[in-house]
Amino acid sequence: MNAIDTRKHAAPATARIHLKCRPFDFRQLVFAHGWVQLAPFSWDEKAQALGRRLTLGDRCCHITMQYHTAADKTSVRAALVPDPGREHRADARRQIVRMLRLDEDFTLFHEQCRQKRRLRIVAERGWGGLLRAPTAFEDVIKTICTANCHWRNTRTMCERLCALGGGDFPAPKKLLGIGPRRLAREVPVGYRAETILAIARLAEEGEMPLDAWIAEGDVERARAMLRQIKGIGSYCMNHIMVLLGIYDRLPVDSVVIKHLRNTYHAGKPISAATAVERFNEFGAYAFLAYKFGRYAER
Repeated sequence: MNAIDTRKHAAPATARIHLKCRPFDFRQLVFAHGWVQLAPFSWDEKAQALGRRLTLGDRCCHITMQYHTAADKTSVRAALVPDPGREHRADARRQIVRMLRLDEDFTLFHEQCRQKRRLRIVAERGWGGLLRAPTAFEDVIKTICTANCHWRNTRTMCERLCALGGGDFPAPKKLLGIGPRRLAREVPVGYRAETILAIARLAEEGEMPLDAWIAEGDVERARAMLRQIKGIGSYCMNHIMVLLGIYDRLPVDSVVIKHLRNTYHAGKPISAATAVERFNEFGAYAFLAYKFGRYAER
């Protein structure tokens, strides 16, 4: 008779990362727009923690991120299970910084807000950041999935894409390996399939280094690349640029038009240009003035 192994399996090792950061409203950043509702993101209300799957090297981990304040010092603390290994922790830190925009400085935007009575709360509470994906590629594909459809369909598309990616959002190489037929069969992306695979091909071939271009200040090069992709119109273009940290233009869709028309124009029909012109004075921060101005008015 074979002996039964009664030893308990060891729990997977956990990597812990601490990142010092400026004071900011963590919950507001997470919920400032809908990305937290899209797979693989999740939110633990009790723990006030943001979670998701994260691929590091050849390992898919679960990451949990929380904001901490102690002795006038603020930080983001993250736990990764299982530990991806020392060689991948630097990449994890980089992805955390990108998701939570920890390297963005909103000082000038807050100075503008202090000059407007209704926007002073924005500066006081440190609003300005918007949750984004750990990669520009994921942000671009998710933006494509928001166009011309109901939000529930966007959520379904993202859930099915993550199922193809083993829990995390699939990398460009993974999507290209899946191919158009399986993508169309397993993910209800419809006409977007062609655009998604074209973007995956550009990303995999290194032809779309959007974050690098933005870091170099080459904003127009990023816009020119996106403009060439079939399926990316002005709304998607401006939404992607916002996620890249360029806020000078509003992604205008029917929801934005309706809000601005009802709030500032007594419900009268207006053009997109007329709708957004009141935010022109904020220059590089026009979208943030619109977005967080709505929260300030609540």
